[in-house]
Parts: sequence; C-alpha cells; structure tokens
Amino acid sequence: MTEPTSFQRDIRPFFTERDIRAMSKAFNLASYEDVKAHAAAIYDRIRGVGGAVIPPPPPRGEGPWPQARIDLFARWMAEGYQP
Repeated sequence: MTEPTSFQRDIRPFFTERDIRAMSKAFNLASYEDVKAHAAAIYDRIRGVGGAVIPPPPPRGEGPWPQARIDLFARWMAEGYQP
C-alpha cells in the first residue's frame, strides 16, 4: 500500500514563491490550512474552470500544471487532505 498524498511532501512544492506572492491577497498557498480551506476553488482554477487557469502561462507564471500534477492534487483531496 502506498502512503497517502501529503500536503507538505507532495503538494506544497508545486506552489512557487511567485504563485504564493500572486495569491497572497486571497490566501496563503504556503499554508496547509489555507490550501485545505480553498482546495475546491484551487482545483477548479488549476484546471481552468471558473476563470483563467492558475498559475498563468509565461511570462506571468510557470503554468499551467501538467495533468499528472492536477491528478495528484485531486488525489490529495480525495484522501482527506493529509497535512
């Protein structure tokens, strides 16, 4: 059996300092509690649902995320938002 997906180990490294600064007015992408609280909205936006895809493509950002990263975020949510 594999370990559940972890925020600190698996999800947090996906958010660059640039992403964290860009979203700081809304919530803190470096914070487990903030990302957990806003996970559904983040999941929509990394898929481009409900607005422009985040993170934005160059030159404004490093996005969009590859599908494997989006799938891992979804798995983290499905497994109960492990810290």
